[in-house]
Amino acid sequence: MKNSLTIKRMSVIVALLTIITFISSCEKIEHEGNYSPSVYFETQESTINTQSGAFEIVAKLSQPAPEAITVKFTFSGTALENEHYTIASKEILVEKGASEAIINVTLLNDNIWDPELTLKATIVPGTDYAVNPEMNPEYTAHLTKEIVLPVLSFGNQPENEHTNPFLAEKLVFTLNLDTPLAYDSEVALNIEGDLTIGADFLINGGNSNKITLPKGITSNTFEVQILKRDAVGVEKHLKLTLDRGTSKYFAVSTEKGSFNVKVTDPEIGFTPVQKTAALLGGSGFQIEQAVKATDGNWSGKVVVNLGNNVSAKNYLRSYKNMSLNAAFGCQSNSPGGDVLRLADMLSFATTDTVIADYGVGKTTRFFSPSDSLLRFVAKDEDVMRGTVTSKPQKFTANIILKPNWETGTNGNKQWHLDSKATNGIIANSTVPVISTIVVELVRLEGTYDFTQTIPEIVFDAWFKSSSPYFMRIQPANLDIKREGELYRVSYRYTPR
Repeated sequence: MKNSLTIKRMSVIVALLTIITFISSCEKIEHEGNYSPSVYFETQESTINTQSGAFEIVAKLSQPAPEAITVKFTFSGTALENEHYTIASKEILVEKGASEAIINVTLLNDNIWDPELTLKATIVPGTDYAVNPEMNPEYTAHLTKEIVLPVLSFGNQPENEHTNPFLAEKLVFTLNLDTPLAYDSEVALNIEGDLTIGADFLINGGNSNKITLPKGITSNTFEVQILKRDAVGVEKHLKLTLDRGTSKYFAVSTEKGSFNVKVTDPEIGFTPVQKTAALLGGSGFQIEQAVKATDGNWSGKVVVNLGNNVSAKNYLRSYKNMSLNAAFGCQSNSPGGDVLRLADMLSFATTDTVIADYGVGKTTRFFSPSDSLLRFVAKDEDVMRGTVTSKPQKFTANIILKPNWETGTNGNKQWHLDSKATNGIIANSTVPVISTIVVELVRLEGTYDFTQTIPEIVFDAWFKSSSPYFMRIQPANLDIKREGELYRVSYRYTPR
């Protein structure tokens, strides 16, 4: 009986010791847990307006830090560090007894040109704290911004522009922005059509389709140089479309972001000025030529033979059977006239005795003709009106002195021009044995209008010559302007 009582007492003691040990163990676990608080974010996500300039990310501790601990973080998302935001440190020291950690984020609002960016923060597990996957270990900030981009568009120009490749024009385009550009940017010109950059046209003098837009501007220009082509009948198209490419700092107008250029050289018909057959049974048609006089009118008309050049369309050419009127102070009994009236610019003094080595009638003479004298360029697609030009070219005529030349009155001896001052005595002349006059046509500019009651061709021509005879004695009635080494003469042609 005694032994049984002893055994029962022993069992009770063991049970009591077990309970005490268990309680002591639990207290130890709880005590040890004070050193490993869980760290989590206060919220899973939030929306931040980048114009606020900064915001805080709050990390919580499940219990006050038993000791000072360092919590580490990583950052990811579409927002880029040091471009869209900055963070002083990616680890935060939590003082003993504190129950939260604050991460300060600075937003670089001026650099942000995306309406939606994300910044994701993640707690990195550590030895002094725990990360519970069920207690917001990640936080996402949605960075938003109301972005109003400058809108880029073509300036106030016609929707379509025409140009003729013969003119080799430089087309200047204006690009406008409705608000100043914040950063240097680059716009690309998408090219469509049947013209090739480099071969048919240049942009700003080169082969690049990229244009730099400096910051702060609201307007910029670029140049399209159409390369010269003399090809009548050509019709091509060029479409330029603005493309922002990778730029984030401007938008392209949907309404004024493209521009069309039509490049065409239509064939022109010369029927309105080709009405009367050529002089002396030659080729071409008679056209009356006049030179502007000092009184503003057109000086005495002469008739020249002109015709279209079959091998080079849109050209009028002169023909070799033209004879001169009132050349060298001598009256010819044959009709005709110099196509540019150059002989009228070669007045000689009465002390001169000269003979021209070309001619088909008595004392007739002319300068070498041109196979491509006048080039006609239609105004856009209107072939009845446009501009007149000419390539630079030279005209020549020979003047010969014959010591054995017989005397006679003016106009009565073939190839003979008598000098009144010398009474036909060649020995008294001081003219060189032979002189070749070269007159250079430097440029020619004018217009034509075949829609008028009297179709006309009007142009100015600029000449120069090293010959002592050219413009030595200018005709008093002609309005000839001296411009440096050049002489400008104005012409008008009408059908006969």
